[in-house]
Amino acid sequence: MPRLSSVVVLAASLLIACVASGGDTVYVVSFTTGELIRYDAADPAGTTTVLSSSGSLVKPSGIAVGPDGNLYIGEDGDGAGYAPRIAKYEPGSLTLSTVYAFGSYDVFPGGLAFKGNDLLVGRNPFFQNTGPIVKLSNATGGATSASDYTSGGSLASSPGIALAADGKLYVADQTYNFISGIASGPVKRFDATGTYEGEVIASDTSGNYGPTGLAINGTALYSASIMTGAVLVTDLGTDTTNPFATSGNPFEVGPLALLSDGSLLAGSPSGSGTIYHFGTNGALVGTFASGLGQIGGIATVAVPEPATLVLAGVGITSGLVFCRQRRT
Repeated sequence: MPRLSSVVVLAASLLIACVASGGDTVYVVSFTTGELIRYDAADPAGTTTVLSSSGSLVKPSGIAVGPDGNLYIGEDGDGAGYAPRIAKYEPGSLTLSTVYAFGSYDVFPGGLAFKGNDLLVGRNPFFQNTGPIVKLSNATGGATSASDYTSGGSLASSPGIALAADGKLYVADQTYNFISGIASGPVKRFDATGTYEGEVIASDTSGNYGPTGLAINGTALYSASIMTGAVLVTDLGTDTTNPFATSGNPFEVGPLALLSDGSLLAGSPSGSGTIYHFGTNGALVGTFASGLGQIGGIATVAVPEPATLVLAGVGITSGLVFCRQRRT
């Protein structure tokens, strides 16, 4: 009996050791260096891994996780021999490939969002790339083709796009003036077929000064105001917009991404390389000095919480304890 009791106590004491912990996986691309990095949201500095080295991507300005689990990256190219394109990075095989090249240089990718297996592609305001949102059909495989997705509601650019659960598309329609250095524009809404419905946040109102990144959590639409370095939140049930969070400095919030706990990441497009983490109440939880210069895009993959973990099997062999975990 004493020996059995000691085994039970040992197994119980090792329950915690068998539980894996960690935050969501975060992927970031650098517009400045062309790098793709990965880190654990629970420990950004301690878990950073370079997946694609400097120069392997050319001016990446957007990233999205596809339904196949791969990463899709919008590259703006070099204006000469390297055309704007959509690249794919496969975490499973650590390979980078081209999905589609915009050979005519008429689309410089901005915000990205998946609708099924089709990739919706916005346009980068820093290239003064005007025009509708583009649909890249069968982006995850098969015959890929590009066509206009939105109609009506003329767009100056679209550095941020986000799809709601009802299929409606929200677009940060930014105009950037290179002479004055001022960004402006509204946030617009399109129905599930891509037809223009109207403005959700008018330009230069409700704290919206140069809409950039967008993210949706249920009926809450988060939008980055690049001129003020602030993040706004809009109740899509009432279209009421209020301040949500601030970096404290202009040009410090651009691309946005949600973590599974409802908190928000915002990347700096200014060149500081800073990634801001805001809590669900808008408070600044912390910052990560990524060293990436201008943050081109952020994407997150939820890692389920351990929640209830049951020891489905406990064994002792030669003094070692092994565990088999079962999530419930």
